[in-house]
Amino acid sequence: MSNIDYIVNLCFDMSEQGKTPSIALIRSMAQHPLTIPETIKGLQRWKSNPGTRPKTPNKQKLAVSASDKSLQQRVTQLENQVATIMQELARMTDK
Repeated sequence: MSNIDYIVNLCFDMSEQGKTPSIALIRSMAQHPLTIPETIKGLQRWKSNPGTRPKTPNKQKLAVSASDKSLQQRVTQLENQVATIMQELARMTDK
């Protein structure tokens, strides 16, 4: 996604939160540094067409997918540890 699309999406997010997008607000809310000319272009694009939001890549879905895989591995590891503890406990109570 280009910085301009990123800025337009920020404008949509701010607007949905009831805030009026401005250059200062956009630059303060951005997750990375933005130049003033880019910010102006993005704000102008949003103002000229406030009904069309640029498509965003599915970075979040990829992150969730990787996170799910990591969580599944962790659950499997914990299940194995619980099984080992249960076996050890059973062995100790049989004595």
